[in-house]
Amino acid sequence: MYDMLKNLVEADAISGYEESVRKIMVKELKKYTNEVKVDKVGNVIARKGKGSPKIMLAAHMDKIGLIVKYVNKEGFVMFDKIGGWDDRILATAKVMIHGSKGPVLGVIGMKPIHMQDREESKKSLKAKEMFIDIGAKSEADVKKAGISIGDFITMQGEVQKLMGTRVTGQGFDDRIGCLTLIETAKRLKNFKGTVYFVGTVKEEMGLIGIRSSTFSVNPDVVLALDTNIAGDMPGMKPEDSPVKLSSGPTLDIKDAISVIDPAVKKWVKETAKKAKVKLQYIVMEGSATDASITPTVREGVPSGALTVPSRYVHTPVEVADMKDIENCVKLCVNLVGSANKYF
Repeated sequence: MYDMLKNLVEADAISGYEESVRKIMVKELKKYTNEVKVDKVGNVIARKGKGSPKIMLAAHMDKIGLIVKYVNKEGFVMFDKIGGWDDRILATAKVMIHGSKGPVLGVIGMKPIHMQDREESKKSLKAKEMFIDIGAKSEADVKKAGISIGDFITMQGEVQKLMGTRVTGQGFDDRIGCLTLIETAKRLKNFKGTVYFVGTVKEEMGLIGIRSSTFSVNPDVVLALDTNIAGDMPGMKPEDSPVKLSSGPTLDIKDAISVIDPAVKKWVKETAKKAKVKLQYIVMEGSATDASITPTVREGVPSGALTVPSRYVHTPVEVADMKDIENCVKLCVNLVGSANKYF
């Protein structure tokens, strides 16, 4: 699974530009499902099995990123954010601008600390005050490199192994969900009903792709596969997030816009107990997942989010545990096997 996670994470794709990850998803899901298609907005929809119940497992293919907003006469690239960034981590980062002639390396620049006055040094720099330096001397140089307004930009952060079964990288939100989707499709053998494995687009821009894909599939239940915020680090309190790495997948009870469907909650809790998979729980004030919006699709589709703990979410150095992903896959397989008893 590590190699597949590495492939998924290092495929450059942000909201609205999911093509590279979509290709991997289509290729892999074709191996383990009966039918794979890509809808009009770019969602990947793979079907396995037939009959009722209709279970939809969804993971968003996009991640947060940047986009070229303007190029000045001196050749510096101004950018805008796509998705939820903490501006503080942008300064001095290495990025790739994906232009018409291929990716171009750049660095996000800022005014040096030596030249900041006392008041400036006390303030957190905003993204709108930053710029990207690709080494160009003029606007013409930038154009020659194939860069223009609207090109997407990704942060650099390769997947690497840490101690034990823990790994680090950027875009775990939600390439871990994509990995879980593929592995579940691979391991799923005997079950009743139909399973739809869906890779959604533009989740980070407002839960866009899940709306059309849920409408199209019209499932009996949706389970979103995503990541959540692990609280086992300095500066975090248990009441902020009781979720820990290496302690199993997490059932999201509440987020910024939704509360889990009672039937889904019962299904996941009881199945986890029977499968002997340790399950964590989280109540969130902010954030949301693809599961948050499905109750508004058609006459409403019951849903919940099963998530894998991750530290430093929405940074180039997210940290997760492969054991948690393994247990999330195990639980997903068992959930599909028991779904006919609940839906």
